[in-house]
Amino acid sequence: MSAQANIVVPDAAATPVNHTFLPHSIKGDQARWNEKSATQPVGWWPLAITTRDPVGDGSVFKTQIDFSVPVLATYTSVSGAPVTVVDRVTRYQLTVLESANGTLQERKDARKLFVGILNDAQILDILENLGRPS
Repeated sequence: MSAQANIVVPDAAATPVNHTFLPHSIKGDQARWNEKSATQPVGWWPLAITTRDPVGDGSVFKTQIDFSVPVLATYTSVSGAPVTVVDRVTRYQLTVLESANGTLQERKDARKLFVGILNDAQILDILENLGRPS
């Protein structure tokens, strides 16, 4: 894996806000970043990318992307002190299996098509309305 750099992406707010994922670590075949806008590490947004060279017959490269957005909530403890906890988490996981025999152009086309699929109105409706197409 190559050296890490910041990853900056906008959110979907009416006035988009850029979120910066800072390099955290590279261990073996996994690189990790964190978006640290939350005041406590439990609320940071982790992003991990794992790449695996072909195994077995050597015909498939595997890349996994794992991204989570925890939402924090503050409650009052029995002693009256505020306690911040993870209230819920949205998590996206993607596994990409690429043929070792594929060409660079085939990989570019597949990635571009997949991004387009994720941005299709029907797919967005399903994702944003919890799998209940309107």
